[in-house]
Amino acid sequence: MGLGRRTSAGAGSSAGREALHVKARSAHPAYPARAEVVDANVSWQCGAADYHPTEFTHPVVFANDITLKPGGWADPADPANPAIDWSTRESFEGAIRFTAGGSAPTNPRGRTGMHGRGLLGKWGPNHAADPIVTRFDPSRPDRLQVVAIKRKDTGDWALPGGMVDSGELVSLTVKREFEEEVGNLAMYPEQQAQFKVSLEALFERGKEIYRGYVDDPRNTDNAWMETTAFHFHCTDALARRLPLRAGDDAGDVMWLDVDPANAKFANLYASHRVWVEDAATSLDRNPGSRIVRAARKSLLPLIQCVCSVAGVGRGVQAPVFSQPKQEAP
Repeated sequence: MGLGRRTSAGAGSSAGREALHVKARSAHPAYPARAEVVDANVSWQCGAADYHPTEFTHPVVFANDITLKPGGWADPADPANPAIDWSTRESFEGAIRFTAGGSAPTNPRGRTGMHGRGLLGKWGPNHAADPIVTRFDPSRPDRLQVVAIKRKDTGDWALPGGMVDSGELVSLTVKREFEEEVGNLAMYPEQQAQFKVSLEALFERGKEIYRGYVDDPRNTDNAWMETTAFHFHCTDALARRLPLRAGDDAGDVMWLDVDPANAKFANLYASHRVWVEDAATSLDRNPGSRIVRAARKSLLPLIQCVCSVAGVGRGVQAPVFSQPKQEAP
């Protein structure tokens, strides 16, 4: 992790070297319209004299200012407020950069069309943790599935992750969020007990899949999501006995087929599909599927860029790879 320190945006920014963020420039149901940012103008290194981002910070963020509300979770309105200790604030993307001559941090992946914090509490990086919990479907042993929840704010299907509480270990966050969002079984004591036992077995070990910036529709020029994604795979026995029930933060929960032909999976929230496919590459029981997934992963940045230019999200269908046919046993 890079220690956050104040430097000016400009030369040396990582924005130009990384894949362009797309969802961070897209609409969010709680946000006003963003200023349009074409691909060529995303990087801070590109001059954009006519760039006039929409200014927006949601009222719920102001209402939870830690300097005004006991138990609040949001930074003060002014990023220069001494209540924010920038010397201890960290970003997975390296040194936190600031607007030239200003105090607001700048998104390491470039312009988003919006200034302020949107729905994000912290100026700069907002850290989350995302558990990728997979299994092979007991009724279709060659079909890989992942636990997904339906977000109430956007209606998108997503991984059951959440924000890292202050001082909380990321390993505890992924477990807490998974239990809160998919293990709402208080009304079913036997199933709840079974869930807790299964959860302990499942989370005994996990593999870090990703750590870094998230292409999230909540991002702005001055506040953005970063995450650590861990993969936990169910044994065949555990896959059959892990009960799921949506918590208060989720509209629904399901075992979702890891299949780009499935619209719910193909359109997973933010960068979640990419991380799941990273995990899936090492798990597929069908060697042909492993080859297809590895090829898709290597070409994904190019596909995203082409789709962005072609207008995917405005009625143009993104290309997908066909899955190899399963041979009869």
